[in-house]
Amino acid sequence: MNSSTKVLIISSVMIALGIGLGVLLIGLQKGGFLTTTDVGGLPELARIQEQLRPLEACSLTYRRRDKRGQRRYPDSVFLKTCEWAEYTSVVIDVPTTWAYKGVGFEMTRGSMTEPWEILVEKKEVPFPDLKEALEHFAPLIAASYPERLRERRESDRRMDRQLNEHKREEQERKERAKDSYPE
Repeated sequence: MNSSTKVLIISSVMIALGIGLGVLLIGLQKGGFLTTTDVGGLPELARIQEQLRPLEACSLTYRRRDKRGQRRYPDSVFLKTCEWAEYTSVVIDVPTTWAYKGVGFEMTRGSMTEPWEILVEKKEVPFPDLKEALEHFAPLIAASYPERLRERRESDRRMDRQLNEHKREEQERKERAKDSYPE
């Protein structure tokens, strides 16, 4: 085996080890994929699943950890639609009651027909507090999300129309500018 092959093999192994170590460190951080558990299938949460199933959303987050491991926004739940081509995010105001009990969770699903995965740090969030928070939040979210989503989409359409009108006006201005000076 020549030296360039050895260097290539050693480099490849080092890169693979570095990537593996990086993934492991990210997963082990607070809120990382190795520290959270899906509790969405628990029978005690079935009623919550049913309340939130009809929502046109595939992501619901309350106090998810940021990159520094801190939980932010104790008064808001963030929802995102299921459409990949449409990135629409809606914020629902909620009481801060459970924020001070350390409650934080993320709910995800691949489509509206799938059940929610409820990802939680079991070592940090007591189940009774999680269940109580979800039972309080679910009816609030189910009642206000459809209207908030409609408002957000209308706002997005209005912004798109304004942007397109601005681009059209800019193009017209440039066209007029081409021949506007005497020669």
